[in-house]
Amino acid sequence: MSSSFTRYILIFHKKLRMLELILYAVGLGIMLSLVFIGPIFFLLIETSFSRGPRHAIALDIGVVSADLLCILVSYYASADLVSLIDKHPGFYRISAFLILIYAIYMLLSRTKMHIEGEEKLIDQNYFKTFLNGFLLNLLNIGVVLFWLVTVVSVRNAYPKVQDFILYIGIVIGTYLLIDLSKILLAKQFHDRLNQRVANKIRKAVGCILVLFSFFIFLQSFKKFNKFDEKLEKAEKQQPKKR
Repeated sequence: MSSSFTRYILIFHKKLRMLELILYAVGLGIMLSLVFIGPIFFLLIETSFSRGPRHAIALDIGVVSADLLCILVSYYASADLVSLIDKHPGFYRISAFLILIYAIYMLLSRTKMHIEGEEKLIDQNYFKTFLNGFLLNLLNIGVVLFWLVTVVSVRNAYPKVQDFILYIGIVIGTYLLIDLSKILLAKQFHDRLNQRVANKIRKAVGCILVLFSFFIFLQSFKKFNKFDEKLEKAEKQQPKKR
């Protein structure tokens, strides 16, 4: 393989990896706004409808702040785990199994549309509303585990810090954009969101998660990563420009 051709392949591969990163991150952001469809999902819409967009945004910023804290803690706590996973790709099979279990749970269960005492969560004070959203999300063990698995998987797939930051930034940005759309359009579809529609959305997301678990399972086979490894070796062997 000639030096110029190898360089061309490396450039093409980098661009392809960047496109893959962006698409995966946007996809995860969309999934994040739907996977945990439940009380918080509907509370945002209800808050915007009854108290106005500003209260809903304060609540949402609290929720996202809890997400960012989980991401930060997971990042610094997962260094050894990422190294272990790199040597034992069977972790992907465990993750795929857990995602599949959660997907089946979503397919078989009904959406919980309200939280007991949710009217007390939305205070006239914006800071208290923010704090309630923060604590409501942070105390959800499912959210904590979700971010731990996500951070470990992303760090393993994109080891460079700048790639990780870009990925998470796109995820949170996509998530916020969708939430903002829900808040601003609350009046348009507030009355249309009933238990039947919520269950349909939940089942659709469950089906997507089944496919996602299958994709994660495939990542456990080392042969899917061989091409990347060869390109990385070729890149290291490229003569440096003077």
